[in-house]
Formats: sequence, C-alpha cells, structure tokens
Amino acid sequence: MKLLIVGGYGTFGGRIVQLLENEPRLELIIAGRSLAKAEACCKERGTTKARLMPATFDRDGDLGAQLAALLPDIVVDASGPFQAYGEGRYRLIEAC
Repeated sequence: MKLLIVGGYGTFGGRIVQLLENEPRLELIIAGRSLAKAEACCKERGTTKARLMPATFDRDGDLGAQLAALLPDIVVDASGPFQAYGEGRYRLIEAC
C-alpha cells in the first residue's frame, strides 16, 4: 500500500514516518517542496521494513498531476502551518 506523506520530512510528518517505517506492507512516499530534504530524510531513516521513496510535492501546485504521478492509496497532509492555508485549506483533500 502506497502512503503519501506530504510534509513527510517535517516535525509532524517525520513522526508519522517513524511510527510506520517498520510495517513491511507499506511504501511510504516522503514528500515536500524540497526533493533534497525528502532524500535526506529517507537516508537518515536507515534500514526500514517499509519501502521509503522521496518525492517532490507542492500543495500549491497542480495537485491532480502530482497525485497522478505518485498514485498513492492514502494521502496524509502533514505540511503546515495549517493556519496559513486561508481559503485553500481543503484543496489537497478535494483533489483526492
């Protein structure tokens, strides 16, 4: 099962990755605006039972195209700060 964690290398998203990384049935897509940070996060985790995959994802970009490229089964939005989303706070949810 592919799980996309937007903001996966941040504080909250990183904790989610830590909690799920030893589940062998999961592919965790660690994503955010910086591919370099996503790659570093995957390397820092070391050996995990889940497959870790870094990806670029911008919640202000073309969400449909980004989701189509990654094809996740589940999406977790751990990006933030949530109070700064304004009118588009449910944009990612609606794109799913």
